[in-house]
Amino acid sequence: MNNKEAIVVDLGSTKVVCLAAVQTESGEVRAEAWSQVGCRGVRKGIVLDIDETSAAIDEAVSRVEKSVGRSVDEIAVSVAGAHLQSVNAQGFVPIYPNTRPVRRDDVLAVINHSRQIVMPSDREQIMAVPREFRVDGQRGVQRPIGMSGGRLEVVTHLVTGQSSLIDLVDRAVTLSGRKVLEMVPQPLASGLGVATADTMEEGCAVIDVGGGTTDVAVFSGGAVAHLASIPVGAHHVTTDLAALLKVSLDEAERLKTTYGSASSRDVPENERVQVQQTDQPEPRPMQRRVLCEIVESRMREIVGLAVRQIEASGLAGSLRGGVTVTGGGSLLPGTAALFSDALGSRVQNGSPKVAGPNARTLDVPTMSTAVGLAKYCLESDDQEFAPVSGFANWKDKIRTLKNPFNRKGQETLGK
Repeated sequence: MNNKEAIVVDLGSTKVVCLAAVQTESGEVRAEAWSQVGCRGVRKGIVLDIDETSAAIDEAVSRVEKSVGRSVDEIAVSVAGAHLQSVNAQGFVPIYPNTRPVRRDDVLAVINHSRQIVMPSDREQIMAVPREFRVDGQRGVQRPIGMSGGRLEVVTHLVTGQSSLIDLVDRAVTLSGRKVLEMVPQPLASGLGVATADTMEEGCAVIDVGGGTTDVAVFSGGAVAHLASIPVGAHHVTTDLAALLKVSLDEAERLKTTYGSASSRDVPENERVQVQQTDQPEPRPMQRRVLCEIVESRMREIVGLAVRQIEASGLAGSLRGGVTVTGGGSLLPGTAALFSDALGSRVQNGSPKVAGPNARTLDVPTMSTAVGLAKYCLESDDQEFAPVSGFANWKDKIRTLKNPFNRKGQETLGK
């Protein structure tokens, strides 16, 4: 795989999506082929059934292989779950003599210095992305190579995960007959799927309400500032309905998608829906508002947890680029309004944008992570940070710091 094409897999809690994409000469991300396979081997972002998960990965990738007419040996895959933690770390190195230009090895040295944080033995770093460089205290530098100074600093966004859970994802991909090219935190992928360069520069947040998790990405100054994966998602709405209404999961999902709303106050009191309970031979009518109150209760919990993560970033009051909600859960009517009420600002629904014959099919909230994964792989510039010795495995590649925010043609100095 070269830096002009990507095969990515979104490992979700209800489905596995495989997407083949290329970057055109004009810089557009063009979707060449995609497939989707149902999967129950992942729960709350964690692989619980390796065999089922690997089989779903194999089927999804095999379908794409048939479409593109070639075999796929390596894939980039998303990783999610509450075990993910993100933190901003600082590093610095002296430049000697201080009149010479900053070199690539200086950049590698300062980033590696920022990564020297104390971690428990059961955790490991899966991503390190430089947010900002500083040369002799001058802030906002994105590409320091070639600049002159005596001190080089960096603020790096680090993402760590529980080693055993990261290994489960790696093993599931390996059992499918492929290798992991790299792992990308799902919140970051979802954010890149719908956020634009302008909104990331101004400061924005993307909330992906998925099946088993709700992922939050906060961007500022054109770089990622905070990531979180909350182990509650739209599937919990389904299980609530199943338990409280005494219906099957399939019936609960039907009721949710057909009649559900995150705002029960907008539902007329006299409106009725037919509900097939498991202990009844015939469907029975019930107030739709009661159904929506159940939906709203869980959605309010999700909103509260997501807003708490945005506040934890310290940037809740400076998101001039706005807040976007995406993912399958965002399709519930009233979801954006619920977030808007909680944040005290306008919240919009978002879908990913790509070029090509599959553009219209992929322009749906459920595809934000897959498209964002492709954008990450295609638009990142890792050549500046690649070690001379090359990459030994996916962990080495991640740790040599692909940076999705250093777009080609970007100025050396930021704001």
